[in-house]
Amino acid sequence: MTAQELEVLALEAVAGPGGGLTVPELHGAAIGIGVTDAERFELQDLVDLLGADALADGETVARFVNDSLEALHAEDMSFTPLLPEDDALIEERLTALGHWCQSFLTGFAAGLSRRGIESLKGLPEEAQEIVQDFAAIAQLETELAEDEVDDGEANFMELSEYVKVGALLIMSLVSNAGDDTEE
Repeated sequence: MTAQELEVLALEAVAGPGGGLTVPELHGAAIGIGVTDAERFELQDLVDLLGADALADGETVARFVNDSLEALHAEDMSFTPLLPEDDALIEERLTALGHWCQSFLTGFAAGLSRRGIESLKGLPEEAQEIVQDFAAIAQLETELAEDEVDDGEANFMELSEYVKVGALLIMSLVSNAGDDTEE
């Protein structure tokens, strides 16, 4: 499935009666939970995290999650955070990246908790550093002066690539962490 097809599915999945949930938020939360243990991903965890009113029917959300996790585990490393296209304003893309990171962290915490891991201290140091970096990205200032747009573009490209690689690295680092504390 292409990123564009996944985005269309995500738009259907966030079409719940409560509205207000964005594609980057849904994708970040799903990937955050998924990197902790995709084999035991429970759709109800995502629903509990985001709220049933923010999501469409369970079948649509389940298809989105399955396709997102498939992309996350693709051997061709085609995974990428779902963010606005390059023709969107840089401020919009930076905001979306921050929302993706915040939702990833929320999903990641929920996924770790489900595995019985209540603290980041039990994770490899490199995973802890990436989590701290994602938290900093979630807090980025997204309003740019006109003369900062070119730097903003370069920074966005660098940060979005870091987030992609960071999510994949976290997945590999935590795959065995806390196995002795499972429920």
